Amino acid sequence: MEFLCGGVNSKTPKAGAIWRQGHLLHFGFEPSPDRMTDAGQALLVNAICYISRFTEDRPVVHTPCVFVQKQRIFDRGDIARLLADSARDTKDLQYYLHKETFEKLAGKNRKEIGEWFERVEGYLHSGPDGNLTVDKEAEAFGAPPARLEFFDKAIAALSDPDAPARNLLNRYVPEGAGKDASAETWRAWLKENQPYLFFSDTGGYRWYVDPLAKKRGVATAQLRGPARATKPAVVNLKG
Repeated sequence: MEFLCGGVNSKTPKAGAIWRQGHLLHFGFEPSPDRMTDAGQALLVNAICYISRFTEDRPVVHTPCVFVQKQRIFDRGDIARLLADSARDTKDLQYYLHKETFEKLAGKNRKEIGEWFERVEGYLHSGPDGNLTVDKEAEAFGAPPARLEFFDKAIAALSDPDAPARNLLNRYVPEGAGKDASAETWRAWLKENQPYLFFSDTGGYRWYVDPLAKKRGVATAQLRGPARATKPAVVNLKG
């Protein structure tokens, strides 16, 4: 997602008023164009002109709609931001954490909760209700699933029938080499797709392959924002 413009109304200054995902534009201002100021109309026109350049890009990550499914998947950054803000009560963690996970923090002070978060951050994922819980299987395996090193360790462990490697690969890379793929197949898949892989918390705590980056042969990390456009920007040389 490319964040283009913030907006302040009943939301905080961090709220996104205009953003782009793939070839889709979100223009979050309520008035119809005929009720907008001149600046508002110009902003809408500029936003439409900008989004028209992205003819190849498409949304990759899909998240539950809070208005339809009444569920939101929280990201680990929500916890980090709360703990970093001394004005916020750590009791607010119950909003983000699964009930059983939150209850285990009872009686801990802010420093102790911070140490807990630092230890388990790599193993937090969304539970059935969207709230965060520790993936005990991944924690016991010892490789945080959101890191690239996870692939090497999990693939190497596929030959061990007692290791949870296959379960973890299928859970965190559902569109990978295949449910029953061999280690050799997984290695080939990783070699082909590694430059185009990215992990998303709010997209379901899983790895995605960026199809546009793969099509262009440009690593996803370098293909961000305007670089994903198909058409070059129009530059007004007059004046």
